[in-house]
Amino acid sequence: MGDRVPLLNPGQARHLLSSFTRVDDLLRDVEALCRAELSPFARERLDLAAEEARFLGSFVAAARRRMVEACDRLRIPRPAPAVSARWAAETYLHYADIAFAELSPQRMRGYGSLAAEAAGELADVTQFLSLLMSRGIALLHESEGGRLAERAAGIPGPAGEVLAELEKITAEHGLSDLRPLLAAAIDRAASGTLDVAVFGRVSSGKSSLLNALVGAPVLPVGAAPVTAVSILVARGDPGLTAWFADGSVRHGGLEEVAGLATEAANPDNVRGVRALELRVAGLPGELRLVDTPGVGSLSSSGPAQAFAVLPRCDLGLVLVAAGTAMSHEELAIVRGLSAAGIPHCVLLSKADLLSASERGAALAHLDRELGRALGPGHDVAVRPVSVRPGFSGWREELRGEVLEPALERHRRDGPRALARRLRRLVALTGSALGARGDGIDGPLRVQRVLRGAAGGVRSACDALARDGSRLLGLAAGAVAAAWKRREDGGEAAEGALGAGVAERARRVRSVLDEAHGALGVEVASRLPPLFDPDFLRELPDLAPPPVGGSFLAGEFASRRLAALGPALDRALQRYAARLHAWAEGALREAAAGAGGGPEGEALPAELARLDAMALEMEREPAPGPGPAPSRSRPVEA
Repeated sequence: MGDRVPLLNPGQARHLLSSFTRVDDLLRDVEALCRAELSPFARERLDLAAEEARFLGSFVAAARRRMVEACDRLRIPRPAPAVSARWAAETYLHYADIAFAELSPQRMRGYGSLAAEAAGELADVTQFLSLLMSRGIALLHESEGGRLAERAAGIPGPAGEVLAELEKITAEHGLSDLRPLLAAAIDRAASGTLDVAVFGRVSSGKSSLLNALVGAPVLPVGAAPVTAVSILVARGDPGLTAWFADGSVRHGGLEEVAGLATEAANPDNVRGVRALELRVAGLPGELRLVDTPGVGSLSSSGPAQAFAVLPRCDLGLVLVAAGTAMSHEELAIVRGLSAAGIPHCVLLSKADLLSASERGAALAHLDRELGRALGPGHDVAVRPVSVRPGFSGWREELRGEVLEPALERHRRDGPRALARRLRRLVALTGSALGARGDGIDGPLRVQRVLRGAAGGVRSACDALARDGSRLLGLAAGAVAAAWKRREDGGEAAEGALGAGVAERARRVRSVLDEAHGALGVEVASRLPPLFDPDFLRELPDLAPPPVGGSFLAGEFASRRLAALGPALDRALQRYAARLHAWAEGALREAAAGAGGGPEGEALPAELARLDAMALEMEREPAPGPGPAPSRSRPVEA
């Protein structure tokens, strides 16, 4: 054993290794300078001759060999690599994304005024680069459960063959946008489970509700969660599996959950927990529950991880704590679930804290918020829920009217749903292959245009919803002008309001036309929804006042029209929601046209074969009849 004792004391050994590490970093820079092509942002000129570069490379290799020999002779063990390359790459991409955000027009105006052309270019480049970084991060996340090719190969039957071929095609052609969707499809085919995700703010009661549904206190309650961790609860022998950022996996008992998933025991997720799976005995075999990180917390990673769960769930439960309004993040999750066609409902949690009348008012308020976010006629159910023993009836209704019907539909239609998902993936792959541009530039360009258009539409619709005061001013001016002509002002008021709304609608139409032009697609003309200000009937009289003259006409008109304010605000909010939904539909058509779409040009032969296989899976008879799906409506239990 004596010959293994280091010849240097601990301080000397640390200094040696620190110096060698620093020198190795410098040698890596020398290697970079010896390459045939440097980064366009490199500080150095490429003036090394080929022979010089070759000799420098050999010198670098010799220096490294000699440093390794010195460590061996001095009996100093070299530390094993402790940092995952995947984790390091993701960290670097996150830091790059933060740096790009600092170049946005809003931030750059802090250094002085910006020309319109410069602001447009900065907005475009930061949006492109941010999207590129997010694509890189998504690619790193896709392999958390193992390489996609290996996971696809492990799925039996036609589904496995389709997924394996799609994995090969997307990898060969660099279709990075499709890889997360492909990973979600592989997860679905491998598990065959109904995944129910629970979303909401920190302290909204997500973990408490899941514990009540499971029937055991498996999730920590009353502690600040580690917002970067999603927790999946499935049926099985009680235990825990944890995946870490460095690629390692750990198995343990349920008593270890708090040590991995609470801020007190794992501050800022210093242990690098990527995901947790808990196994309990009290769930149906086909059901899995997902406790997502809380949105609206101080951590920026929580909302991002919660949104990442969206494409991987089959049913969403969005919790809103009693006494609070829906946050921007919660409304965004509802919109995302709706856009993806994923069934979901909103739960008023801790509803036991409210009286019956307060509860009814809260449910109605949530329904109105959903109407403004999704448009009138939305079908999102709003339900009360509580984990207190005396209010178990609400939980039983949630089980009987939401979870159990969804599970039954999954048992009956799961294979067909997987087949439809596969056909959609095949179509998206065909669209991506036909997208304009090479490599990642084509899909990114399309997404940049659509994202910019969606922002313009949202801005115009938000402005319209808040436009009541301005429109009343326009209407008052029109009424005053009519009164000066000794005419009734009702028609003038209606015309002014209609013209003001039409101006905002034309702005939305202009944004859509610009997007269509940028994408080079022709989309069939769609008539925007009509604005019919029938609430003007609530105003009893807009006849010219008998006295006051033209000087006070404007003041009289403003006072007379002030009664319209609340009704006008409600009408504008409803119309803005309808206009926004209409514009989103137009953008979806533009997106399909930009990439060929599922109904565009004929699929390549290989994709056509995969589509035929998935279609055959979809046509296979269902396992057996089941009860008709029950539709939950906003109710007061």
